[in-house]
Amino acid sequence: MQIVWFRRDLRLKDNEIFSVASHSQEVLPCFIVDPWFYQQPEIAAPRVKFLFESLENLDSNLRKCGSRLYLFEGESVATIQAITRSLLQLNQQPKLYFNRDIQVEYGMERDRAILDFYEQNNLAVHIGLNHFLQDKEDYDSLWRDYHHYQKQAIYPAPTRINTPELNLDLPQLTIAELKQKYSRFLSAQSYLYQGGEDNAVGTLKSFVSHRYQGYHWKMSRPWMAQQGSTSHLSAHLDFGTVSSRVIYQDVIEIEQSISQSKLQFSLKSFRDRLRWHDKFSQRHYFHPELAFKNRYPEFDEWYSPEALTGEKQELFQAWCGGKTGFPMVDASMRQLNSIGWMNFRMRAMCVTFLCINCGVSWHHGAQYFMSRLVDGNIAINHWQWQAQAGVTNPMSKTFRIYNPTKNLEEKDPYLQFVRHWLPELKQYSLKELLSGEYTATSTYPQPILDYKQTRKVNGKAVSDLRKKVRQRLETEGGEEYEQAVGAASTIEKYLAVKDQQYQEMKSS
Repeated sequence: MQIVWFRRDLRLKDNEIFSVASHSQEVLPCFIVDPWFYQQPEIAAPRVKFLFESLENLDSNLRKCGSRLYLFEGESVATIQAITRSLLQLNQQPKLYFNRDIQVEYGMERDRAILDFYEQNNLAVHIGLNHFLQDKEDYDSLWRDYHHYQKQAIYPAPTRINTPELNLDLPQLTIAELKQKYSRFLSAQSYLYQGGEDNAVGTLKSFVSHRYQGYHWKMSRPWMAQQGSTSHLSAHLDFGTVSSRVIYQDVIEIEQSISQSKLQFSLKSFRDRLRWHDKFSQRHYFHPELAFKNRYPEFDEWYSPEALTGEKQELFQAWCGGKTGFPMVDASMRQLNSIGWMNFRMRAMCVTFLCINCGVSWHHGAQYFMSRLVDGNIAINHWQWQAQAGVTNPMSKTFRIYNPTKNLEEKDPYLQFVRHWLPELKQYSLKELLSGEYTATSTYPQPILDYKQTRKVNGKAVSDLRKKVRQRLETEGGEEYEQAVGAASTIEKYLAVKDQQYQEMKSS
């Protein structure tokens, strides 16, 4: 009996563990509904809803193959141990299959305990790859290995699976019972995303057929991004309803079939984003502490997870509710609160506004994002919060602070995005918004801070901390210094290549 433990790999196609296990005589596909998942502070209702949709679709696809998904409920370690003991009592010799994944402390301890249990009982375990996630921190060969992995043959979805009916005396749920028990999560609205492998396939198909056109510039325009100019595959990647290898190969196939440089540039830009996704996952796998700990200790007094009080708490609450008096920030936050999603450019803008202008630690904003995002990925979200807050890449003498007014003018000049999410500003023109003329007659809130002054004061404080880090690294040298220099060099090379590609695309 092969136990296939699905986690964030909720698909049949290009799923290593399921493909390998399904060649055996009997397979037990299962998912564990662990209460910890619903009790953590960073859970988002749209993400739970997406998970339920994905489980329902996985069960449906398994049933088409003559199998079904066993839904067990309980603490993961105890549940895996109980399943294994039950099969041993039935004279089975179970083998456990699961995919390597990024984790927080709970997940790492859980996996260690399960592996110890199987070793103590002389039972076999197969740990596979969900996307590209290596277990050795060898950055010299990492990206060579990455492209090699992405080009490998895709595991086909099984057509027939032998899953016997088992009467295991363990807490179980049907899909209907799961949805009823956790119905509080199902009212979440997220029309951009619907979970499940079938929906992932459809979303990918529509993207590579036409939606990718103009991706390289439309992805920064929040209204266009909301309407479908970005891939909308991020949540599917996070829950593994589609593999990054399937996406990579589909994109390469289209890229090679077209000759227009602008279309090729859009697809190359998307592949860059796909690679970044796996890069963030790889970093988190090696350094999970960076989800909560400042990359450099010099920032510990400035950025702290301690509870907010006084003015900072008031600023944070205004930011959360989309009531800062800065239209582009508020429209973005209301979009997040309503549909559980925001495009990358607006996420970066909202981060710098909270961390630099409001002076609130990235820890609070990162947790709030995770409590709302349908595509909340701890590896990407928390690191990007540190990056946009000015903590990372200290070898660069500058860091970016996004101006909400400039972004309004450049990224939403026709006010489609702002008017959609801020109906109280519908009657005002761009000129009136930029000049602030609307403040005397609108119910929209006054700005909660002086943007230029807070940028100057707090921006300098962060710049000074970056300088302290840079000076320490240059003095001490060593591995940390080499990594910082390497990161800065990689960013500079990347920007140079993208600029060259962009100039070539424009000239053609």
